Amino acid sequence: MRIGILGMGGIGSFIGAKLTKHYENDEETKVIFICRNKTKEIINNDGLSLITDDGIIKSTPYLASDNPDEIGLLDLLIVATKSFSLVEAIGKYQDCLKKETIIIPLQNGVNAKNIIEANINHDSSKILEGCIYIASNIEKPGVVKHLGGPGKIFFGNNDDLDFEWVEKILVTGGLNAIYTKNIKELLWKKYLFVSPLAVMTTALDITFGELSEDSKYMAKLENMMLEVQELATKFNVTLTKKDIEDSLAMLSNFPYASKSSLQLDFENQNSQTEKHNLLDFVIENGKKFGIKVDNYEEMNEKISAANN
Repeated sequence: MRIGILGMGGIGSFIGAKLTKHYENDEETKVIFICRNKTKEIINNDGLSLITDDGIIKSTPYLASDNPDEIGLLDLLIVATKSFSLVEAIGKYQDCLKKETIIIPLQNGVNAKNIIEANINHDSSKILEGCIYIASNIEKPGVVKHLGGPGKIFFGNNDDLDFEWVEKILVTGGLNAIYTKNIKELLWKKYLFVSPLAVMTTALDITFGELSEDSKYMAKLENMMLEVQELATKFNVTLTKKDIEDSLAMLSNFPYASKSSLQLDFENQNSQTEKHNLLDFVIENGKKFGIKVDNYEEMNEKISAANN
């Protein structure tokens, strides 16, 4: 079993450290980190360090590389790049996919499978859907800190094929992973949480804790979730009042100073961000389906004003 992890940022490093540590004495399972530049160099020389509340997990993969020829054919590919890198990244490693390769994307969004299908030649039934609940940031190349969230992975499909065996591989590798046929609803439930939260904290330049302790902010956050709820119906997904309540309550699982990756990308003035996936997607589809998304448009104006 050759497992590739594409993208060694906060998410990929969390997954990679766990899998590598648990499979380090398993000669039949090879974990390959697909990364480049300084990250690749440091991991090859010093290994990967994952800082958790329980200590530091130090792990060394079978291989860390960005060369498709060196990586070879994979049995399982976990795609942990950010959404804006998905097209370029998946295209570059097309030659690492054999007919049976299973792909699990873990982007912050609801359409990663569609994007992959449109950009590579691969059996659609082998492209699953997935998401992960986690806050995990790069401290420096080769060192990642798990800040909050359970690290719980949901993945699955909507056809008749059964991929429960993939769950066993991930769970044996130390991950909290659940295979489900209800993945479409779960993707939207995560989007219900992460999109409004990321957009609002970025627009207002506040931490998760600052948002949660202000009743006006929380009311605004709930209104944004209601807009996502209405949009979900246009994609044949029903989000309930309890889903919104659960999403609002989930804020308490994160440290006070937590920030979303979207907010950090804007703070660091990165040339690419997940704004299109987390904000523009809602506004564009709101217009398409005739749904009012006034709160999203307000946050969009604030973000635009702050960055002009």
